[in-house]
Amino acid sequence: MVSTEVFKKIPKVDLHCHLDGCVRTPTIIELAKKQKVKLPTTNVEELNKYVRVSPDCRSLTEFLKAFEFFYPLLQNPYAVEKIGYELCEDAASENIKYLEVRFAPFLQTSENFKITDVVKICLDGLRQGSRDFKISVGLILCCYRSIPKEANIITVELAKKYFDSGIVAMDLAGDETRYPTRDFAEPFVLAKKYKIPFTVHAGESSGPESIKEAVKLGASRIGHGVHLIDDSNLMKEIKEKEIPLEICITSNVQTHVVNDFESHPIKKFYDNGIIVTINSDDRSVSGIDLTNEYNVAVNRLGFDISALIKIIHNGINALFTPNKNKASLSKIVETEINALGIGV
Repeated sequence: MVSTEVFKKIPKVDLHCHLDGCVRTPTIIELAKKQKVKLPTTNVEELNKYVRVSPDCRSLTEFLKAFEFFYPLLQNPYAVEKIGYELCEDAASENIKYLEVRFAPFLQTSENFKITDVVKICLDGLRQGSRDFKISVGLILCCYRSIPKEANIITVELAKKYFDSGIVAMDLAGDETRYPTRDFAEPFVLAKKYKIPFTVHAGESSGPESIKEAVKLGASRIGHGVHLIDDSNLMKEIKEKEIPLEICITSNVQTHVVNDFESHPIKKFYDNGIIVTINSDDRSVSGIDLTNEYNVAVNRLGFDISALIKIIHNGINALFTPNKNKASLSKIVETEINALGIGV
């Protein structure tokens, strides 16, 4: 039996982590005070009932309601910079070596906080956190399914402007049941023109058709992809094309994408040779961290340590970073795993 302390010490990478889902509860209280917004309580434990997913959550829609409570507090420069910086600290504290964090900058805008400034200030917070906590960080900008097309085009242009200056890729996020992936070809055709790689949230709340559309669009990775299990031919295609899945186990249980932990298809994917990675998704809203997800994978889903190490290397290989960076990161990870005495 591997202890939580060992899981915490294992060197990790996180490929699927939402900035706005990682806000510490004390930070929400601080932001509310600064903005003179009255909260129902300033007790951290009590406030967690509002800003974390409830135990009786039954859908992705319900899951997202937790965000509605605190989201208005995030639409200013101080908040965006602070949450990026604190996320680096939290990730480094559990030995995450490389963090790819994503957000939709349009959602952080306000009348006095323009989208270009949102991106610049987010990058500032992440850079400072990267330096102070010695963690590598890449920013993924999300196009969002429910916002105006023009805003998504602007998001691609910003990704181009800051590509190789902190931004590493793009994503498509939002409600895939109401806004099909196929309707978002234009911004991603532009991303391909600019040679910006991208991932797509697909096969989470929608079926395998959404994954097919993401592959057709040219996605390098698939966010979640749980419903891939419903289409064996598509599973073969994903395996042959070596498209990694960004799996977020606890999130999928909380949103009832799967019924319970034991029903999660990640082990079946792994056993069938599909490239899977393990990620956090929304650590604060879910009340988890990546250490928790590793613990779940081994102690509830049947992975052994050697499989977990293979999944960590899957994550390294799937990062939106040059191969030379992946090679050096792999060496660091191997050295630390061997020092823990859990290497194979």
